[in-house]
Amino acid sequence: MMATKVPNVLEYSRELREETAKGEEITARKQDAERKARQLNERVRSGPTADERAANAERVVRGETLPDFEAELKVAVMELRALEDAEKSQLFLVESARKAAARGISDEMRPHYQRGMKKLVPLLCEAHAVWSDIFAMKQAMLNQGLQLHGIFQIEPYFLGLPNDRTSEFAGFLRECVGAEYIRSMPKEFER
Repeated sequence: MMATKVPNVLEYSRELREETAKGEEITARKQDAERKARQLNERVRSGPTADERAANAERVVRGETLPDFEAELKVAVMELRALEDAEKSQLFLVESARKAAARGISDEMRPHYQRGMKKLVPLLCEAHAVWSDIFAMKQAMLNQGLQLHGIFQIEPYFLGLPNDRTSEFAGFLRECVGAEYIRSMPKEFER
């Protein structure tokens, strides 16, 4: 049996690809802005070097404007905060596009799931019937005080006790009846 292939969400949704690409671009710009803000902050904290003070003196003499690293830092921090806000907004758009794609993929996959469940559940019911028979055989032997001598060493307890109406398996089968994957509950679970 060949497995049903689930579409790759990025290949499936052009919108998700576009929003993801925008998000990656914003994140890259934010990282650049963080580096720039760190460098400017360090520059402001350390103050000008002797060479920069000499260059500033020459600029003043020529009548040029001196570099204002504090103003540049302020602008860099504002840009960084704006990019952080943009990144958060973009993450929301990416998640919205992912949810829309998930709905579309779910709609496409639903028939495959339903076909699979319609095959699986009757097989599980058949397995449960065999398990009930094995369990009854074991109980009959034990009730007579017989030793089991190497049989019943491996048992499918994951199916629950065959007549336990409160087991997870019984609950699962009730849901399957409701979803019409089977017509009725196995007789052991009937109330």
